Amino acid sequence: MKILDKLFNRTKKSAPPQISEEDKQIIRNSLLFDGEWYCKTYGFGKYLDAANHYLQIGWREGKNPSAFFSTTDYQKKNPDVTINPLVHFEKFGFKENRYRAEIESVLPKILARHPDCKTELKDGLLRIRITNACNAKCRYCGVRCGFGDEATHAMIPSWYYELCKPIYDKIGVVLITGGDAFFAKESYNYMKFMSENFPQITLMTESNGIAFNEKFQELAAQNLFKAHFSINASNAEVFAKGCWDLDDSATAKKIFPIMIRNIKNYLAKLEAADKLCFAPDLSMVINKDNADDILNFVELSLELHAGFIVFFFDYTENNMSDEFFTNPEISRPAMKTMMELERVLAEKIIIYFRLWMPTGEAAALQQEVEAIPIDELNKKYAKILKLAEGRSILGEFKRRNEIRRACGKKELALVDDISPSLHLKQETDREICFAPWNEIDLYPDGRLDFCGWFEPTLNIKNFIERDAAGKEFVDWEKILNSFEYASARYRILHDDFRGCQVCCPMNSVKSPVEAVTKYNVDRF
Repeated sequence: MKILDKLFNRTKKSAPPQISEEDKQIIRNSLLFDGEWYCKTYGFGKYLDAANHYLQIGWREGKNPSAFFSTTDYQKKNPDVTINPLVHFEKFGFKENRYRAEIESVLPKILARHPDCKTELKDGLLRIRITNACNAKCRYCGVRCGFGDEATHAMIPSWYYELCKPIYDKIGVVLITGGDAFFAKESYNYMKFMSENFPQITLMTESNGIAFNEKFQELAAQNLFKAHFSINASNAEVFAKGCWDLDDSATAKKIFPIMIRNIKNYLAKLEAADKLCFAPDLSMVINKDNADDILNFVELSLELHAGFIVFFFDYTENNMSDEFFTNPEISRPAMKTMMELERVLAEKIIIYFRLWMPTGEAAALQQEVEAIPIDELNKKYAKILKLAEGRSILGEFKRRNEIRRACGKKELALVDDISPSLHLKQETDREICFAPWNEIDLYPDGRLDFCGWFEPTLNIKNFIERDAAGKEFVDWEKILNSFEYASARYRILHDDFRGCQVCCPMNSVKSPVEAVTKYNVDRF
């Protein structure tokens, strides 16, 4: 019996490790795996699960996953690797600079094999996070919570003045954000530079409005900025209780009137120039301390002629990776109210709240709201409807484009005009997130992504070169069609959203389009 036990234990110890579903997905959706090539090269029939075969058997026999990756060469150069070489490369190797030169040498051939993973900017989006510093103390701010020493870091000005200059002609929108768009020392100079040198581009800004003073107001009104202000409350009391650090409520109560005053002064300038259709968008983060302020906030937003109204759920109170809210007793009634307002204001102004919330929450509530007779909702929200009288989403959109055209700016599509960073692009048989193909997102520390909701990918510092005169430049072709970006595109084309923020409405396999458009743009 002891002999049998020893044999049994030895068998268990020498058994190959379990193959995880994640590893299968990594192989199947790797830009370096080619199932058709694998079957043809090694004489397998077309019905073989090539990815599974390579994952479990093929690599042990020295087989390659494609013409672009050598199993034995990777093992030889990395003798510490004991798992499937391609799995190791995808999980760790490339980030550790293993086999980088070999992959980059065949990258042109890889892109030729997969042309849909290659891109060129066309009326693209450039998001410049000009500084991480901010003059507000919002208790749920991601920059304050997550950036550490980066929290006061401003971007090196030469990056957006010089390094980005070669792509400005291929950009439709530059979104200046932070931190706070108006808080960097160079904010005004950069906005003025862009307005004078690239007037065809629409500048969008994200701010709390505190630093949006007279000179910024004049510049924004003259140059048709699309401004967004996070004011987060309908009055100073709620602002202090629901947004600002609780240990500094006195400052919050002084700050809120400044924000509203700046917005009202800006509106007066727009109205005087017959440009009120460029009134800023307003947003609010919903939490346990301000959820009862939603209707008041919508009323204030309509009084301020907001372009559209955005709501976020406080991620510090909810696990956005889950399917459902952590605090449903607060968040679900709030979401139902917003769904009702969305129906009532459908063609007048967009209520936008499907950006960052647990994926399983909306469907049941939506059915409940859709079953309510519209006359009943109109009666319930009569005051809000009165404030929205004369408003038209399409009418204001058309007017903005008329003014843009007259001023030499590029016209925007409706989805770009509403939210340039959250919309879809048409593929052969479906729509998918546009960002990997037509967006650049640059951070103060050099982080360089195609989306702010994607895991850190590249750093511009690694692409800076010098010409014969010693002047710095970057080759944007190398960035846009890097192996990292191309790999992400390949995965997304195969419904593999590793690296994406889990609750992004653009990558919900359950409902990739509904969350963004069905109850907003498509409704009218």
